[in-house]
Amino acid sequence: TVYNNINNMITLKNTATNLALLVSSTATVGAFTTPRNSFSPTIISAPVLQLQPIAQRTCVSTLNLLKNGMTTAESKPLLKAVENPADIDNGKNDLIAPTIYALYTAALIYIIYQLRDAIVAPTLGSFALSFVTGALIWDNLIISIGSFFFKDIDTNPKKYQILKWLSYPRFTFHAVGVPLQCITVAEMGKFAGVGFLQSDIVQIGIMVAAVALAIADRVKFAKSPGIEQTVWDKPPFGALERDLVKFGYVEPDFAYVIPAIILALSNLLVGIAALKTGSDPEVAKWMIFAGLSALIGNALPGNINTFSGNLGEAGMQFGLLEAARIVYGGM
Repeated sequence: TVYNNINNMITLKNTATNLALLVSSTATVGAFTTPRNSFSPTIISAPVLQLQPIAQRTCVSTLNLLKNGMTTAESKPLLKAVENPADIDNGKNDLIAPTIYALYTAALIYIIYQLRDAIVAPTLGSFALSFVTGALIWDNLIISIGSFFFKDIDTNPKKYQILKWLSYPRFTFHAVGVPLQCITVAEMGKFAGVGFLQSDIVQIGIMVAAVALAIADRVKFAKSPGIEQTVWDKPPFGALERDLVKFGYVEPDFAYVIPAIILALSNLLVGIAALKTGSDPEVAKWMIFAGLSALIGNALPGNINTFSGNLGEAGMQFGLLEAARIVYGGM
């Protein structure tokens, strides 16, 4: 009889444990922060998996998994109970990620303000430099305000459409401007004494190629399914980027990043060539700085790249600003 009673108690405990794992609290989601309420029944003696509500759906706090020392093997069957992995809370303050993009926006606004005074002799290259800086301001601004004020687009179709339409220029301005900034690099290289860039034919050829690349990119995009909300439904579940609300390509393609790679390499290689000529080492050094900033920022792995890539682009624009003070400002 004692043995049967013990078995019954164990069965009852296991049943209660399984039911507890399927329950989450019904706390209201805050405006800017993920709720930290959790349901943690004391009857569970094993490491506790805390379930939290986001947009009326069950989510798992990765932070709690780590705190309790739960291994991947132990947590895997519990993660299967999550209705939407995109709702998993990373355990970080939701304001951190958009604030980083707000700081990038502020830095780029400073750069474009300085460009206004730095450019005394405007050219197609100086226009491209200003245009790309403006495009990057819009890019970072929309990601920032989207993450601050559009957290509920999953349940608010109107907000979803507003943010989607605000996001289209992010991709168009960036895609058109980046190839055109190769013209800026060519003009700076010519100023710094790089041999092959002294040719007017080469300069015109770079202009034509830049415009053709920009057009080809947008034609490719026009034939694609467009953009959609970025869904963070894959590990690492503790990544800071999971607090960002933004849009991305429905079908990401390596071809979309080729112009950015060409621009970064052009800055670096033309800067090195200019440094070797010795004609204007100051311009050369800032071009090398610009190229390295973009390359390193976009080469960092995984979820770090979400933030380092945009930081690298801001660094590139700052380097070109300093070079522009000399090339277009008559210093």
